[in-house]
Amino acid sequence: AEVQRPLATVVIGGLLIATFLTLFLLPVLYVIVEQKFTKPLANINSVNGLIVLIGLCLFAQKANAQSTIDLKSAIDSAYNNNLSLKSDKLNADAYSKLKNSAWDLPQTFIAGEYGSINSAYTDTRFGISQNFKFPTVYLKQQSLLSNEWKNAELSLELRKIELKKEVSTVFYDLIYTSQLKKILLQMDSVYAIFLKNAQLKFNKGESNILEKNTAESQRGQINLQLQQIEKENANLLLEFNLLINTQSKYSPKDGVLKMDFSATADSIAISQHPFIQQLEQQQVISKSKLKLERSLLLPNLYAGYSNMSIVGLGADDIYYNRSKRFQSFQVGVGVPLFFGSQKSKISTMKINQQISENNARAGNILFVLNYKKAMQEVITNIQMVNYFENKAIKNADETMLASTMQYNSGNIDYLEWVMLSNQVISIRADYLNAVKKLNQSIIQINYLTNK
Repeated sequence: AEVQRPLATVVIGGLLIATFLTLFLLPVLYVIVEQKFTKPLANINSVNGLIVLIGLCLFAQKANAQSTIDLKSAIDSAYNNNLSLKSDKLNADAYSKLKNSAWDLPQTFIAGEYGSINSAYTDTRFGISQNFKFPTVYLKQQSLLSNEWKNAELSLELRKIELKKEVSTVFYDLIYTSQLKKILLQMDSVYAIFLKNAQLKFNKGESNILEKNTAESQRGQINLQLQQIEKENANLLLEFNLLINTQSKYSPKDGVLKMDFSATADSIAISQHPFIQQLEQQQVISKSKLKLERSLLLPNLYAGYSNMSIVGLGADDIYYNRSKRFQSFQVGVGVPLFFGSQKSKISTMKINQQISENNARAGNILFVLNYKKAMQEVITNIQMVNYFENKAIKNADETMLASTMQYNSGNIDYLEWVMLSNQVISIRADYLNAVKKLNQSIIQINYLTNK
């Protein structure tokens, strides 16, 4: 008890201090901040103070209490939990089980007879028989089912890289909307201060209503853009969490906005893409189907065994009772005399084989074309992003700084400052759009090269 008393005293003291800070110190700070940032800009004596304010508005970070996840973890989660991918896994498992059903023999027929079969005496006869196709047919069926199982495995691999592409796209789209939202929020804060200044100047008769209305319109436009971004971001978050399908709700972890690009032209990587391999596998399947239909022209086989009693005097003048059993074996061949229907099926399979070959050639050409287009888009987007990073963004920062200093010194009016500020915002938004396009083209290249 003596040990716990000092600890309790410390805890109570800490709570009292926290209460004091909350009730007294924070309101004081609020008043200081309110007085500092609600003064008319025309009365701000320090140019550096205004520059610092704008810099804070442009580059301040906003805390996010939602759980975050990096791209690799998000892709791993999608691989493990995505319901669509689970269905594809089950489909592949089903084909794996189905390939063992190639030897599908018909039901074995067992028969028994009782009565006057051979004479006036009562006899019994038991028989067992089995029909089956020519063994070649079962081998062709097994080959077809194995090829269909391989096709299902390729479909699963293709779905995995498509899922990776989807997760990556939504991941970086969320980062894009988050960054754009920050710019709009930061500029909304700046416009709020300038709007208040315009209202004060209008109330004092230092400006006309045009300046005040323009300030209100500019802030209203930003609010509309913020609403649109909020809606888009919410929809993207729903899509993102649907793809990774976890119990918790996640948002992308803040990181690098721009993806790295290191892919090079690789014909081997393209040829090994699951999409190309699946086109080739579908050709194999069509050939297997054709071979199976041809094998069905082979005769069916039949085998049977019979065991019976023959009560009475036999051909050898010996009397046989029911305990004496006689047996026989039967074999037969089913000759396909009417094979017109099967011939039609074979002709159909030949046409389907030609279709699969055409699809494979067309798919290869389209795939390579998409790869070349994606590479060109990456190059174009890299040039665009480099332009913004090396020139446009720097010029925008200088424009923002110079226009603020000019406005603060009275060399330009509010409307001119608004026009210049809008140009800066537009450049920053265009830069984000350029990075977004670059990321999308890199994601497409990674998909086409399976990286």
